[in-house]
Amino acid sequence: MSFQRKHVPVAALQVGVVAAGLSLFTCGAARAQEVSSPATPAEASIEQIDNPQGAQPPMTANKQEPPKTTVEQIDNPQVFNLWLDPENYPRIERAVNVMNARTTRARALNFLVDHRTWQPFQTNSFQDWVGFDAGSLKIGLSLRYGILDNLEVGAQRLSNGPDQYDTYQFDVKYWALHAERHFVDVAARAGATWYSEAQRPDSGGGFAQLIVSRSLREYLWLSSGLYYHSNATNENRLDKNLQRPSGQAYALAIPVALEVRLQTFLAWDAEASFNVAGYHAKYPVLSTAFKIISNRHTFALIMSNSQYITADGLVANTDRGVHDLIVGFTITREFNL
Repeated sequence: MSFQRKHVPVAALQVGVVAAGLSLFTCGAARAQEVSSPATPAEASIEQIDNPQGAQPPMTANKQEPPKTTVEQIDNPQVFNLWLDPENYPRIERAVNVMNARTTRARALNFLVDHRTWQPFQTNSFQDWVGFDAGSLKIGLSLRYGILDNLEVGAQRLSNGPDQYDTYQFDVKYWALHAERHFVDVAARAGATWYSEAQRPDSGGGFAQLIVSRSLREYLWLSSGLYYHSNATNENRLDKNLQRPSGQAYALAIPVALEVRLQTFLAWDAEASFNVAGYHAKYPVLSTAFKIISNRHTFALIMSNSQYITADGLVANTDRGVHDLIVGFTITREFNL
């Protein structure tokens, strides 16, 4: 088998090479144009913002203004008579020992502590501290409870002191008439006394009191009435062993009391109990005191001529005169229940 070689003209070959070169050049130019002129995207709408993202406004301190307070100006606080405020101050129902017609307010408990020395205050005043260090003190503890605004009950214990017996007293007091309608306040009080003796049988008695009182513009208090006890006692009615004798000894007295309010917190009290019938000693029972009045409290510094502060002693007079005065004090505290 034989093959025949064909001869291609040189001119034709050259033309083909040139055409291929032009074709490659054209494609390269087009490609280069695409790269050098990229498509321009659509222009975005730009909105100018005063506070661009990421920028924080300047920080300011969160200051709160203090609350405004209202101040009420009072020209004269004294006109309110704070010592008479029924919510804050006690209802005064006695001078020293002698009661007026008022009662403890409803649902209130009044607690009283009494001290009376035995030795006259001018005897060894410094060494015995006006009698408080001389012994034979009589100490009284009392509770008074207001059942209603015009009705109260009371219980009291008075220690023996120089005597051989303790005294217990129980009573009820009713405020019957009020000065707003009847010009004066009137109250009735009744109770019983128990003498507790260690060396002999106990004894006792009953008592009753009519009280008439009047206040003048709440700065001056006057009180009086009648006071009766069926078995009275004083330092003179004791045997040689300082014990009470057997038997009954009634006494009837007229008590008189005065209270003057010197300041809204300070009062001066004076009282006397004059025996008019029955068993009695020589001198009436006299007492005077300066009383401090505060929130729910009173404190009275007292001078008197008798240690006997219960009903049986107040009606029977005393053998001490004004030259044998003793000192004492009374503290009251009122509780709302």
